[in-house]
Amino acid sequence: MGKNITFGDEQFLGQTDKGEFTQGTVFVVMPFAKEFGFDDVFSAIFDECKKLRLKASRVDKEVGSGFVLRRIFQSIEDSEFIIVDLTNERPNVYYELGYAHGVGNGENDVLIIAKQGTELHFDIAPLSVKFYSSTEDLRRIVRDNLKEMIRLTR
Repeated sequence: MGKNITFGDEQFLGQTDKGEFTQGTVFVVMPFAKEFGFDDVFSAIFDECKKLRLKASRVDKEVGSGFVLRRIFQSIEDSEFIIVDLTNERPNVYYELGYAHGVGNGENDVLIIAKQGTELHFDIAPLSVKFYSSTEDLRRIVRDNLKEMIRLTR
C-alpha cells in the first residue's frame, strides 16, 4: 500500500520507491459529467487499458455503498498507474492528483491528460500534461504513454 517517499522526494531529491501496489491496475481520476462526454473519455481509456492487459476503474463504477473518499484514497494507493483528466478544472480532480503525488506516485506512475483548450492552474502548469483533441487522439495518448510507463517501471 503506497510508497515511503513523496512526489517531491522524487522530483527534488532524486529518491525513488516502487512501493506496494496491485500490478495491472489503473485508477482513473476525472469528472463524471455525462453531458460533457466523460463517459466516452472513460470508455476510450478503459478500452486502451484492456488492450494492454490493464484493468481500469473509476470510483463511480464500483458497486456498494461505502465511503467514496475512502475508496478513492485506497484506489490511488493500490493502483499501479493513475490517469488524471484535468478537463473542466474540477477541484476534486486537482485534490486527488495532489493526494496521488503526496503518497508517492511518481512521474512514471501518473498520466495527466486534458482536453485541448483546458487552462492549467499555476501549480500544475509545470507538469507534463498530454492534451487530446478527439477520442482517437486520446486513445493514442493513453496507449503510447501506458506502454512506456510499463516499460519504465517494470
